[in-house]
Amino acid sequence: MARWASLIDKRRSEHPAILLDAGGFCNPAQGKATVFDIDYFFEGMRMIGYDAAGVGAAEIRFGRERLLERVDQAGFRLLSANIHDKRGDGMLGAEYTVIRAGGRRTITGTKGAVKIGVFSVALPVLIHEIDPAIPKYYDVLDPRIAALAAVSALKEKGCDLIVALSYQGWSGSLELAESIEGIDIVINGKREHNRPTGEKVGSTMVVDTGIRRISLTEVLVEWAGGNPRIRVLESGPQAKAMKGRADLLELEKKYELELRNRGIKDAREGS
Repeated sequence: MARWASLIDKRRSEHPAILLDAGGFCNPAQGKATVFDIDYFFEGMRMIGYDAAGVGAAEIRFGRERLLERVDQAGFRLLSANIHDKRGDGMLGAEYTVIRAGGRRTITGTKGAVKIGVFSVALPVLIHEIDPAIPKYYDVLDPRIAALAAVSALKEKGCDLIVALSYQGWSGSLELAESIEGIDIVINGKREHNRPTGEKVGSTMVVDTGIRRISLTEVLVEWAGGNPRIRVLESGPQAKAMKGRADLLELEKKYELELRNRGIKDAREGS
C-alpha cells in the first residue's frame, strides 16, 4: 500500500482526484489472520484517504457491526443502494454520495468544483449465496431499479459525473450500463480480467478493476465541449516504481512484525 499511496499522492498534487473501491475490499482470507489482517488494511485505507467504497460479498461476510465500526474509523463513505439492512434504518451504507473535486475556496464556499455522484449496487445472487440465513438480515433489491433511483437523485443534485460501483461481475456491469441512462462510469467490483480493462457501452465506460498489489486501475476524466472524455489506465507498474510513503512503510513493518510474533504466514502472499 505504501507505493500505491505515493502514486495517489502524486495524482492529487497534479489534478483533482478521488479514490474509490467497488466492493470486496475486506476479502478476509481463510485462517487465523482474517480479522487481524483486515484491521491493518482498514488503517491503510484511512491513511491513504479513500472517499467511498461499495458493499460486496466480502463485506457482508465480514459482519455488519465490525464493518460499520471500521468504516467509521477509516473515515470513508460506505455505499449500498440495493442492500436493505433489516436491523438498521435503511440500506447497509448510504444510497449514494456526492463528492466535490477541485475548485477554489472562497468566503461563500467552494467555486468551480466538479460534482461527482457515486452509488453502489450488488447482484442479489452474489449476496444470497454467502449464507442461507442472508434473507433474515438483508433484502437485496433489483440493482437496476436501485440504480435508476440513484441516478435520478444524483441528477437532481446537479452532478457533473455519475459513477456506479457495480459488484455484479463483468456481464452484469455491462448490462447495467446498457439498461440505465445517465451513468458515465461503471466500475465492476467483481473482477474478471487480469488487468484493468475499459469497454464503452453507449456513452458509458465500463471499467474492470486491477488486482491487489499487482495492478492499479486509474480512470482519467477530461472535459471537452462540456462532455467527459474517459480513459482507463493501468498504473500498477508506475505505482511499483514509486518510493513508498514513509507512514505506510511503518505500518507495513508493524504488520509484518506482528505476523511473526503470532507465528502467522503473511496473508498477503500470493494475493
